[in-house]
Amino acid sequence: MFTKSLPKIELHAHLNGSLSCATMEKLLNYHKSQWPEEQMPEGSETWLSKGLQGTLDDPFRAFGLIHRITDNTWAVAQATRDVIEEFADDGVVYLELRSTPRKVEGRMEKEEYLRTVLSEIKAAKHTHPQIIVKLLISVDRRNMHFFDEHVGLLYQMRKEFGSLVAGLDISGDPRQGEIVPALPKLREMRENGIKLAIHLAEVSNEKEVEELLKFGPDRIGHGTCIHPSLGGSEKLWNLLKLRGTPVEVCLTSNLIGGNVPSLLEHHITHFDANQVPFIICTDDKGVFCCALSGEYSLAAHQFQWGQNKLFQVAFNAIPHCFASEEEKSQLTQLFLKWKESNLNENSL
Repeated sequence: MFTKSLPKIELHAHLNGSLSCATMEKLLNYHKSQWPEEQMPEGSETWLSKGLQGTLDDPFRAFGLIHRITDNTWAVAQATRDVIEEFADDGVVYLELRSTPRKVEGRMEKEEYLRTVLSEIKAAKHTHPQIIVKLLISVDRRNMHFFDEHVGLLYQMRKEFGSLVAGLDISGDPRQGEIVPALPKLREMRENGIKLAIHLAEVSNEKEVEELLKFGPDRIGHGTCIHPSLGGSEKLWNLLKLRGTPVEVCLTSNLIGGNVPSLLEHHITHFDANQVPFIICTDDKGVFCCALSGEYSLAAHQFQWGQNKLFQVAFNAIPHCFASEEEKSQLTQLFLKWKESNLNENSL
């Protein structure tokens, strides 16, 4: 399949949301063997068995189960390993995972959680040399009181793992918490060379979106409610076009989450028509059953994009990676070499 062989870049992948049903089953079995007395969310095993057969009825039920079965370092390591392998098998050549540091009383500290994830990312250099993997450390906007702690962990992990720590992500329920008060600290981080990816405009929030667009993070996640047709405004839309901030777009996630009425009305169409930089991403590939190759296939079908267009969309993501200039150069050469072997002037 063309979209699977196409080299791709994934810049918006939540680690827990990327767990496949096969990985969930593995972690559930381990958890039951270690802590048989602990109950799982009601009906989760029935739900998972359906998922393994390809009939996932309510994807959002996955999050409760995933939270339970990733409460120990063995599970975190296995989850990270499996997610990297699955992305690599799907033709992804550069991957930025994102995850919120987690403490579980008696089982792991936040530092242990991050070291476990980063150790697996480091090991992937040898087990999956065809893919570059990095981590964004997340702050949940519902818990902004952890902001300073998580930023401290980011600097600590950078000392230990170097450029494998790519930057900071701010995510979480867009209806809760406030990001604007953190802008002075975000400016300081930017001055210190820390890359920033911020979920923005998942719901209508004129003031916050305007302030954040003016600030100009390195990338924004989703960016749904910016265009006037999707709950934004002309002011916000003009500001985005002026700033040219790249947007991580997640087609299936937005559709299942009810953020857009239909794919044909998805904001990617406005970005594409107005030269706003965008990157096709998965968000939660396990929960929403959407491999990155599938997202490209979806775009090809919905928007009538041919092979050259799909290649260009994937290729255009390179400048927006939180990677070194050397890594970007390597990716550029890889893409161009692939194009030379797989595309010609007659490709649609």
